[in-house]
Amino acid sequence: MIKRYKLLIEYHGAYFSGWQIQPDATTVEGELEKAFSKILQQPIDLIGQGRTDAGVHARGQVAHVDLGDDVDVQKLIFGVNGVSSNHVFIHEIEEVKADFHARFDASSRAYIYTLLKRPSPLHHDIGWVIPKDTDIRLLEECATLLIGEFDFDGFSKFNEENYTTLCTIFNAAIEEKEDRVLFHIQANRFLRNMVRRLIGTMIQVGIGKIKLNDYRELLFNPKADVKSFTAPAHGLVLEKVFYEN
Repeated sequence: MIKRYKLLIEYHGAYFSGWQIQPDATTVEGELEKAFSKILQQPIDLIGQGRTDAGVHARGQVAHVDLGDDVDVQKLIFGVNGVSSNHVFIHEIEEVKADFHARFDASSRAYIYTLLKRPSPLHHDIGWVIPKDTDIRLLEECATLLIGEFDFDGFSKFNEENYTTLCTIFNAAIEEKEDRVLFHIQANRFLRNMVRRLIGTMIQVGIGKIKLNDYRELLFNPKADVKSFTAPAHGLVLEKVFYEN
């Protein structure tokens, strides 16, 4: 009998070319499938809730996998973590319903982008250093505009697989700390490069390179003649994937 399991995965994106398997590249999905297959001595297919780009990190990536009921899953995960790279770790495994789907059953996802107020050797690979004269108040105004459903075509990289570029933002907020600024965002779905282009363009507003009205125009009119800017991947972390049940 086959059982389905949900996995909670953390990884440091700097060491991977994203989540999805690619030829001649080290990816999170590829690393984990290789580890599962090595231990079980059979091919294993992991299904992730979605892709993360090269360099993007995760604290709460979710995937599902089907395993035989004769498998000691706790022992298996201990083994997978032991043979996998130190830059990826499975924190939890739990049995779920047979029809559970990591991607299609997800109701929303939450990301955090870390902006550093000053250079930090300890955090340089998980945060983007912003200019000292960045107006945090303008970043807050940009974030406030995002709540609701919008066409984010102007803030995303073209992807022929998109059936729509509409996304609903449930939460978007700026949290200022002593040495950093955190951009929190939660939505039902995200487009390719979407969060990075949102925060990258917000910084352009914050340093006076473009106007707040330009940001607003691109949000309400994705075909507007306004250029978006892409923030580096290493400041972005997938924090959590939400499921209704």
